[in-house]
Amino acid sequence: MNTTMISKGIKHVAMYLRISQEKKSEGIETLTNHRNLLSDYAKNNGYTYEAFEEVLSGGASEIEKRPQLQKLLGSIEKYDAILVVELSRLSRNGLISETVLQYCKDYDKPIVTPEKVFDLANNDNDVLTFRFGSLIASQEHSLIGKRSKNNKIQMAKQGLHVSGSVPMGYRRNPKTKRLEIYEPEAKTIKYIFKLHAKGLGAFRIRDILNEEGYKSATGKHFSLPSVRRIIKNETYKGTLIFNDRKRIKKNGKFTHEIVDTIRVENVHPSIVSPEEWDAVNKDRKERAEKSAITREKPAIKSGVTMLKDLVFCSVCGSKMFIRKDNKSGTGYTLKKCEYLLDNGEKCCNAGIKLNFIEKGFIEKVQNYKTELESLLVKLDAEDTTQIKEGHHQRLLQIEKRIKEIEPQQKELLNLALAGIYTHDEIREKKQELTDLLTSLNNQRETVLKQISSVSIEDEKSKIQDIIKTIDKIEQIEDVEGINAELKTIIKKVHYERVIPEELLKKSTQNPERKYYPFLIRIEYY
Repeated sequence: MNTTMISKGIKHVAMYLRISQEKKSEGIETLTNHRNLLSDYAKNNGYTYEAFEEVLSGGASEIEKRPQLQKLLGSIEKYDAILVVELSRLSRNGLISETVLQYCKDYDKPIVTPEKVFDLANNDNDVLTFRFGSLIASQEHSLIGKRSKNNKIQMAKQGLHVSGSVPMGYRRNPKTKRLEIYEPEAKTIKYIFKLHAKGLGAFRIRDILNEEGYKSATGKHFSLPSVRRIIKNETYKGTLIFNDRKRIKKNGKFTHEIVDTIRVENVHPSIVSPEEWDAVNKDRKERAEKSAITREKPAIKSGVTMLKDLVFCSVCGSKMFIRKDNKSGTGYTLKKCEYLLDNGEKCCNAGIKLNFIEKGFIEKVQNYKTELESLLVKLDAEDTTQIKEGHHQRLLQIEKRIKEIEPQQKELLNLALAGIYTHDEIREKKQELTDLLTSLNNQRETVLKQISSVSIEDEKSKIQDIIKTIDKIEQIEDVEGINAELKTIIKKVHYERVIPEELLKKSTQNPERKYYPFLIRIEYY
């Protein structure tokens, strides 16, 4: 089939736009130029189109890290062709290029560029051109990466800031490529070190900064990790650190191992003196060592409870911690949640004696068992309505989580283009979101299949297994065994106890405050 005939059959195309993450500083302009070029081409040829856009390295070797390309290939039957600026925009990685090639062959879909139409399903010469171009692009990507890395290493040895985001308190001089103090932010950095030198820890420093209205480099409230990063950052004593990393795969995921660290001292103005930085970090390490000794006590000393690792805050979603009540010697206490909310305030979820929660928890599990036994009776009568309602409810929860993640991905794209995070941080955050989205989509597909084909016997077997587990728990005497069994049927125990402000002003022994009610919701697998 000749090119003219193929072009005549094209009406609706998938427009794929990718710019390299390594060129994110010029990314918005490049993406706009490519979009305008392809839009004009589509208009001139009478094509309608759907656009797929992403900012990432073309050398990425896993298609899971290419959500837009994955989405395009998953719906390739909707389009007559794939429209790109050039073949290298699809991928500079041989594995992904072959995946695209196979999809185009299987579904008989050509790839269209402004210069040429590639009929990969029917023309061996086009296939050869595609593969050869992919090989050249892959080799070019590798060589560019090596040259760029070697250049950065040499520049780092000269004390130039060439990698990662600029730390708060500094600005990078574009001419000299060296860091210069930015006084409005440097005052905050000095204050953090001053507070730590007074004996305050990162938790308390974070709270003071947020209470007094200080903002981070991104204009947001300070978080615990950001305070800790600042205290540990050697940049503030005038030292430049450049980590030479190697990308390797471990346990099915890519990670970056440090193979060499370049450290150059006194290359830019220090915000705190080297002596002050060293003293603060010596104190930090000593505190961390003491804390580690406390945290790493064996379970026989710190204890294992029925609900260990199962309780989560209903207000902010964070995991809550159970501690032995050494003062009163009356068992265990669920500590109040102190994670930072988006508004900079600490979470208001109050703690409580664990035995109160355990009593309510046991009652709820027993009620759940009764509901399951009732459901078994209905299943025997072949009534699957309740099962389908349960599946539909779960489907709604999964789709809600998917919708929450999609805006986060778009925000990550903006952060990448703005240069707020380093390349490694963007990759890690992108991988976390991609992995979570993949998992949720897989769960969604599973639930949809369950809805369309509810198996009475499978459901009965599953319910019977849960009932047996609950019965087994009632017979177990050691708490550790109970906790282990509960984790096989329970995902999370959501806990909420937000005490009104007027009650918090009263004594902790005030009956109204002491026995203020709580709510728990059990999330089963």
